[in-house]
Amino acid sequence: MRRSLATIVVLMSLAIGISGTAYGACANASGIFSLNVTIANSDLEECGVFGTNTAETFLDKFKQSGLSSIAGITYSGTEITSISAVFNSLPIQLAFPNQGATGSGALLTFNIAALGISQTFNGATRDASQSLLVDYLKKSGVIGQIMKYQAQNSPFSPIAGPGGTIPTMVSGSFNENFNDTATNIAGPADAAAAAKLNGYTPNLISASTVYSSLNVKDEQVNFFALPLSYTIRNDIDPRRQLVISVPLAVTDTGGAKSYSGGLGVSYRFPINDAWTITPGVKAAVSGSKDLATLAGVYSAFLTSTYIWSMDNYDVAMGNMVGYVKTMKLSVGDYSADPGINSTVFRNGLLFSQPVSLSGKKLSLEFSIIDTRYTGGSFYVDNTQEFGIALGTNKHAYSARSFFRVGLSYLHGKDTNGVTGNLGFWF
Repeated sequence: MRRSLATIVVLMSLAIGISGTAYGACANASGIFSLNVTIANSDLEECGVFGTNTAETFLDKFKQSGLSSIAGITYSGTEITSISAVFNSLPIQLAFPNQGATGSGALLTFNIAALGISQTFNGATRDASQSLLVDYLKKSGVIGQIMKYQAQNSPFSPIAGPGGTIPTMVSGSFNENFNDTATNIAGPADAAAAAKLNGYTPNLISASTVYSSLNVKDEQVNFFALPLSYTIRNDIDPRRQLVISVPLAVTDTGGAKSYSGGLGVSYRFPINDAWTITPGVKAAVSGSKDLATLAGVYSAFLTSTYIWSMDNYDVAMGNMVGYVKTMKLSVGDYSADPGINSTVFRNGLLFSQPVSLSGKKLSLEFSIIDTRYTGGSFYVDNTQEFGIALGTNKHAYSARSFFRVGLSYLHGKDTNGVTGNLGFWF
């Protein structure tokens, strides 16, 4: 975690250039992180470009050997140099505008126009000037502002983008009380009592796998999650259930990996035979050395599930309102809080019909889910999902075990893809 924050600081201290004709003189590089380098050698102006999907590779290019390796330029550490970078959607600019490695040649300018930041640093050498910039970044809160900007302007934010910590937290909180267990989650009180009397109310362990393959703004994003949970049924009324969840996930964005893990607690209250409400809270940590991000997130949510039971099918309606917010994390000398917060609404309808396959009674389900984030903190601020699933008995008050396998299609801004999931409760 400390290395992730350190990477952000070092990258910000190096990645960047003077705006103007120098930037426009180079062709644009592809990649989540890209840079355009302009070197003034005597009367000649040289230009080179570089792009990558990982921050660490990006960082390597700012060493003297890295800059020297960029085709089209010659750099020895004393030339007038400007570097214009796009840091996961954020234009950042840094320059040594004077010739030389010391004195006026060590003057460093640092600008992030989108955040209203303009600073100059003048150490004894260019390395000393960069050290002054690092100290500024540690203490100023700029790192958090950068991550917030990325969440608002890039679909590749490990915090708020597709497959990011917040969308994973929101979908998991809703799905564990709707898609996974909606059908007959409430159920008649007398049936639950009978199930208890017959000894059919053991606690449940859940182990699921979720895999998504998404096309996000022409980049391939692969997401893998392992949601784990333990459900404790109430001795008096088995329909009342305490659910402890541990969501784990890894996301690959064009080769850049990010990781998240969390802990959640919720409690299901049956209001009547058809209606259940579930309040809950979750907290998670997200880290990505490749995307130079580290953040903590917490959430509180309330989910309502209502079932209409017919003779040959069931219809379930799920509605969730939640609040998500990032929190400050400190590791060593580094700290950051992106200041991202949002009220989120996730609503869905599910149609369930009994079917028989090789003599085994199963349930075939069709669902549609809409998710919306308010507050302007997300580049992808709404998504729609269309799903189909097949599973066994899901009577949450009586089942000893059940399974569910499903496939869904997700659509959002610059985002399309499919998700497959397989879950076991035992």
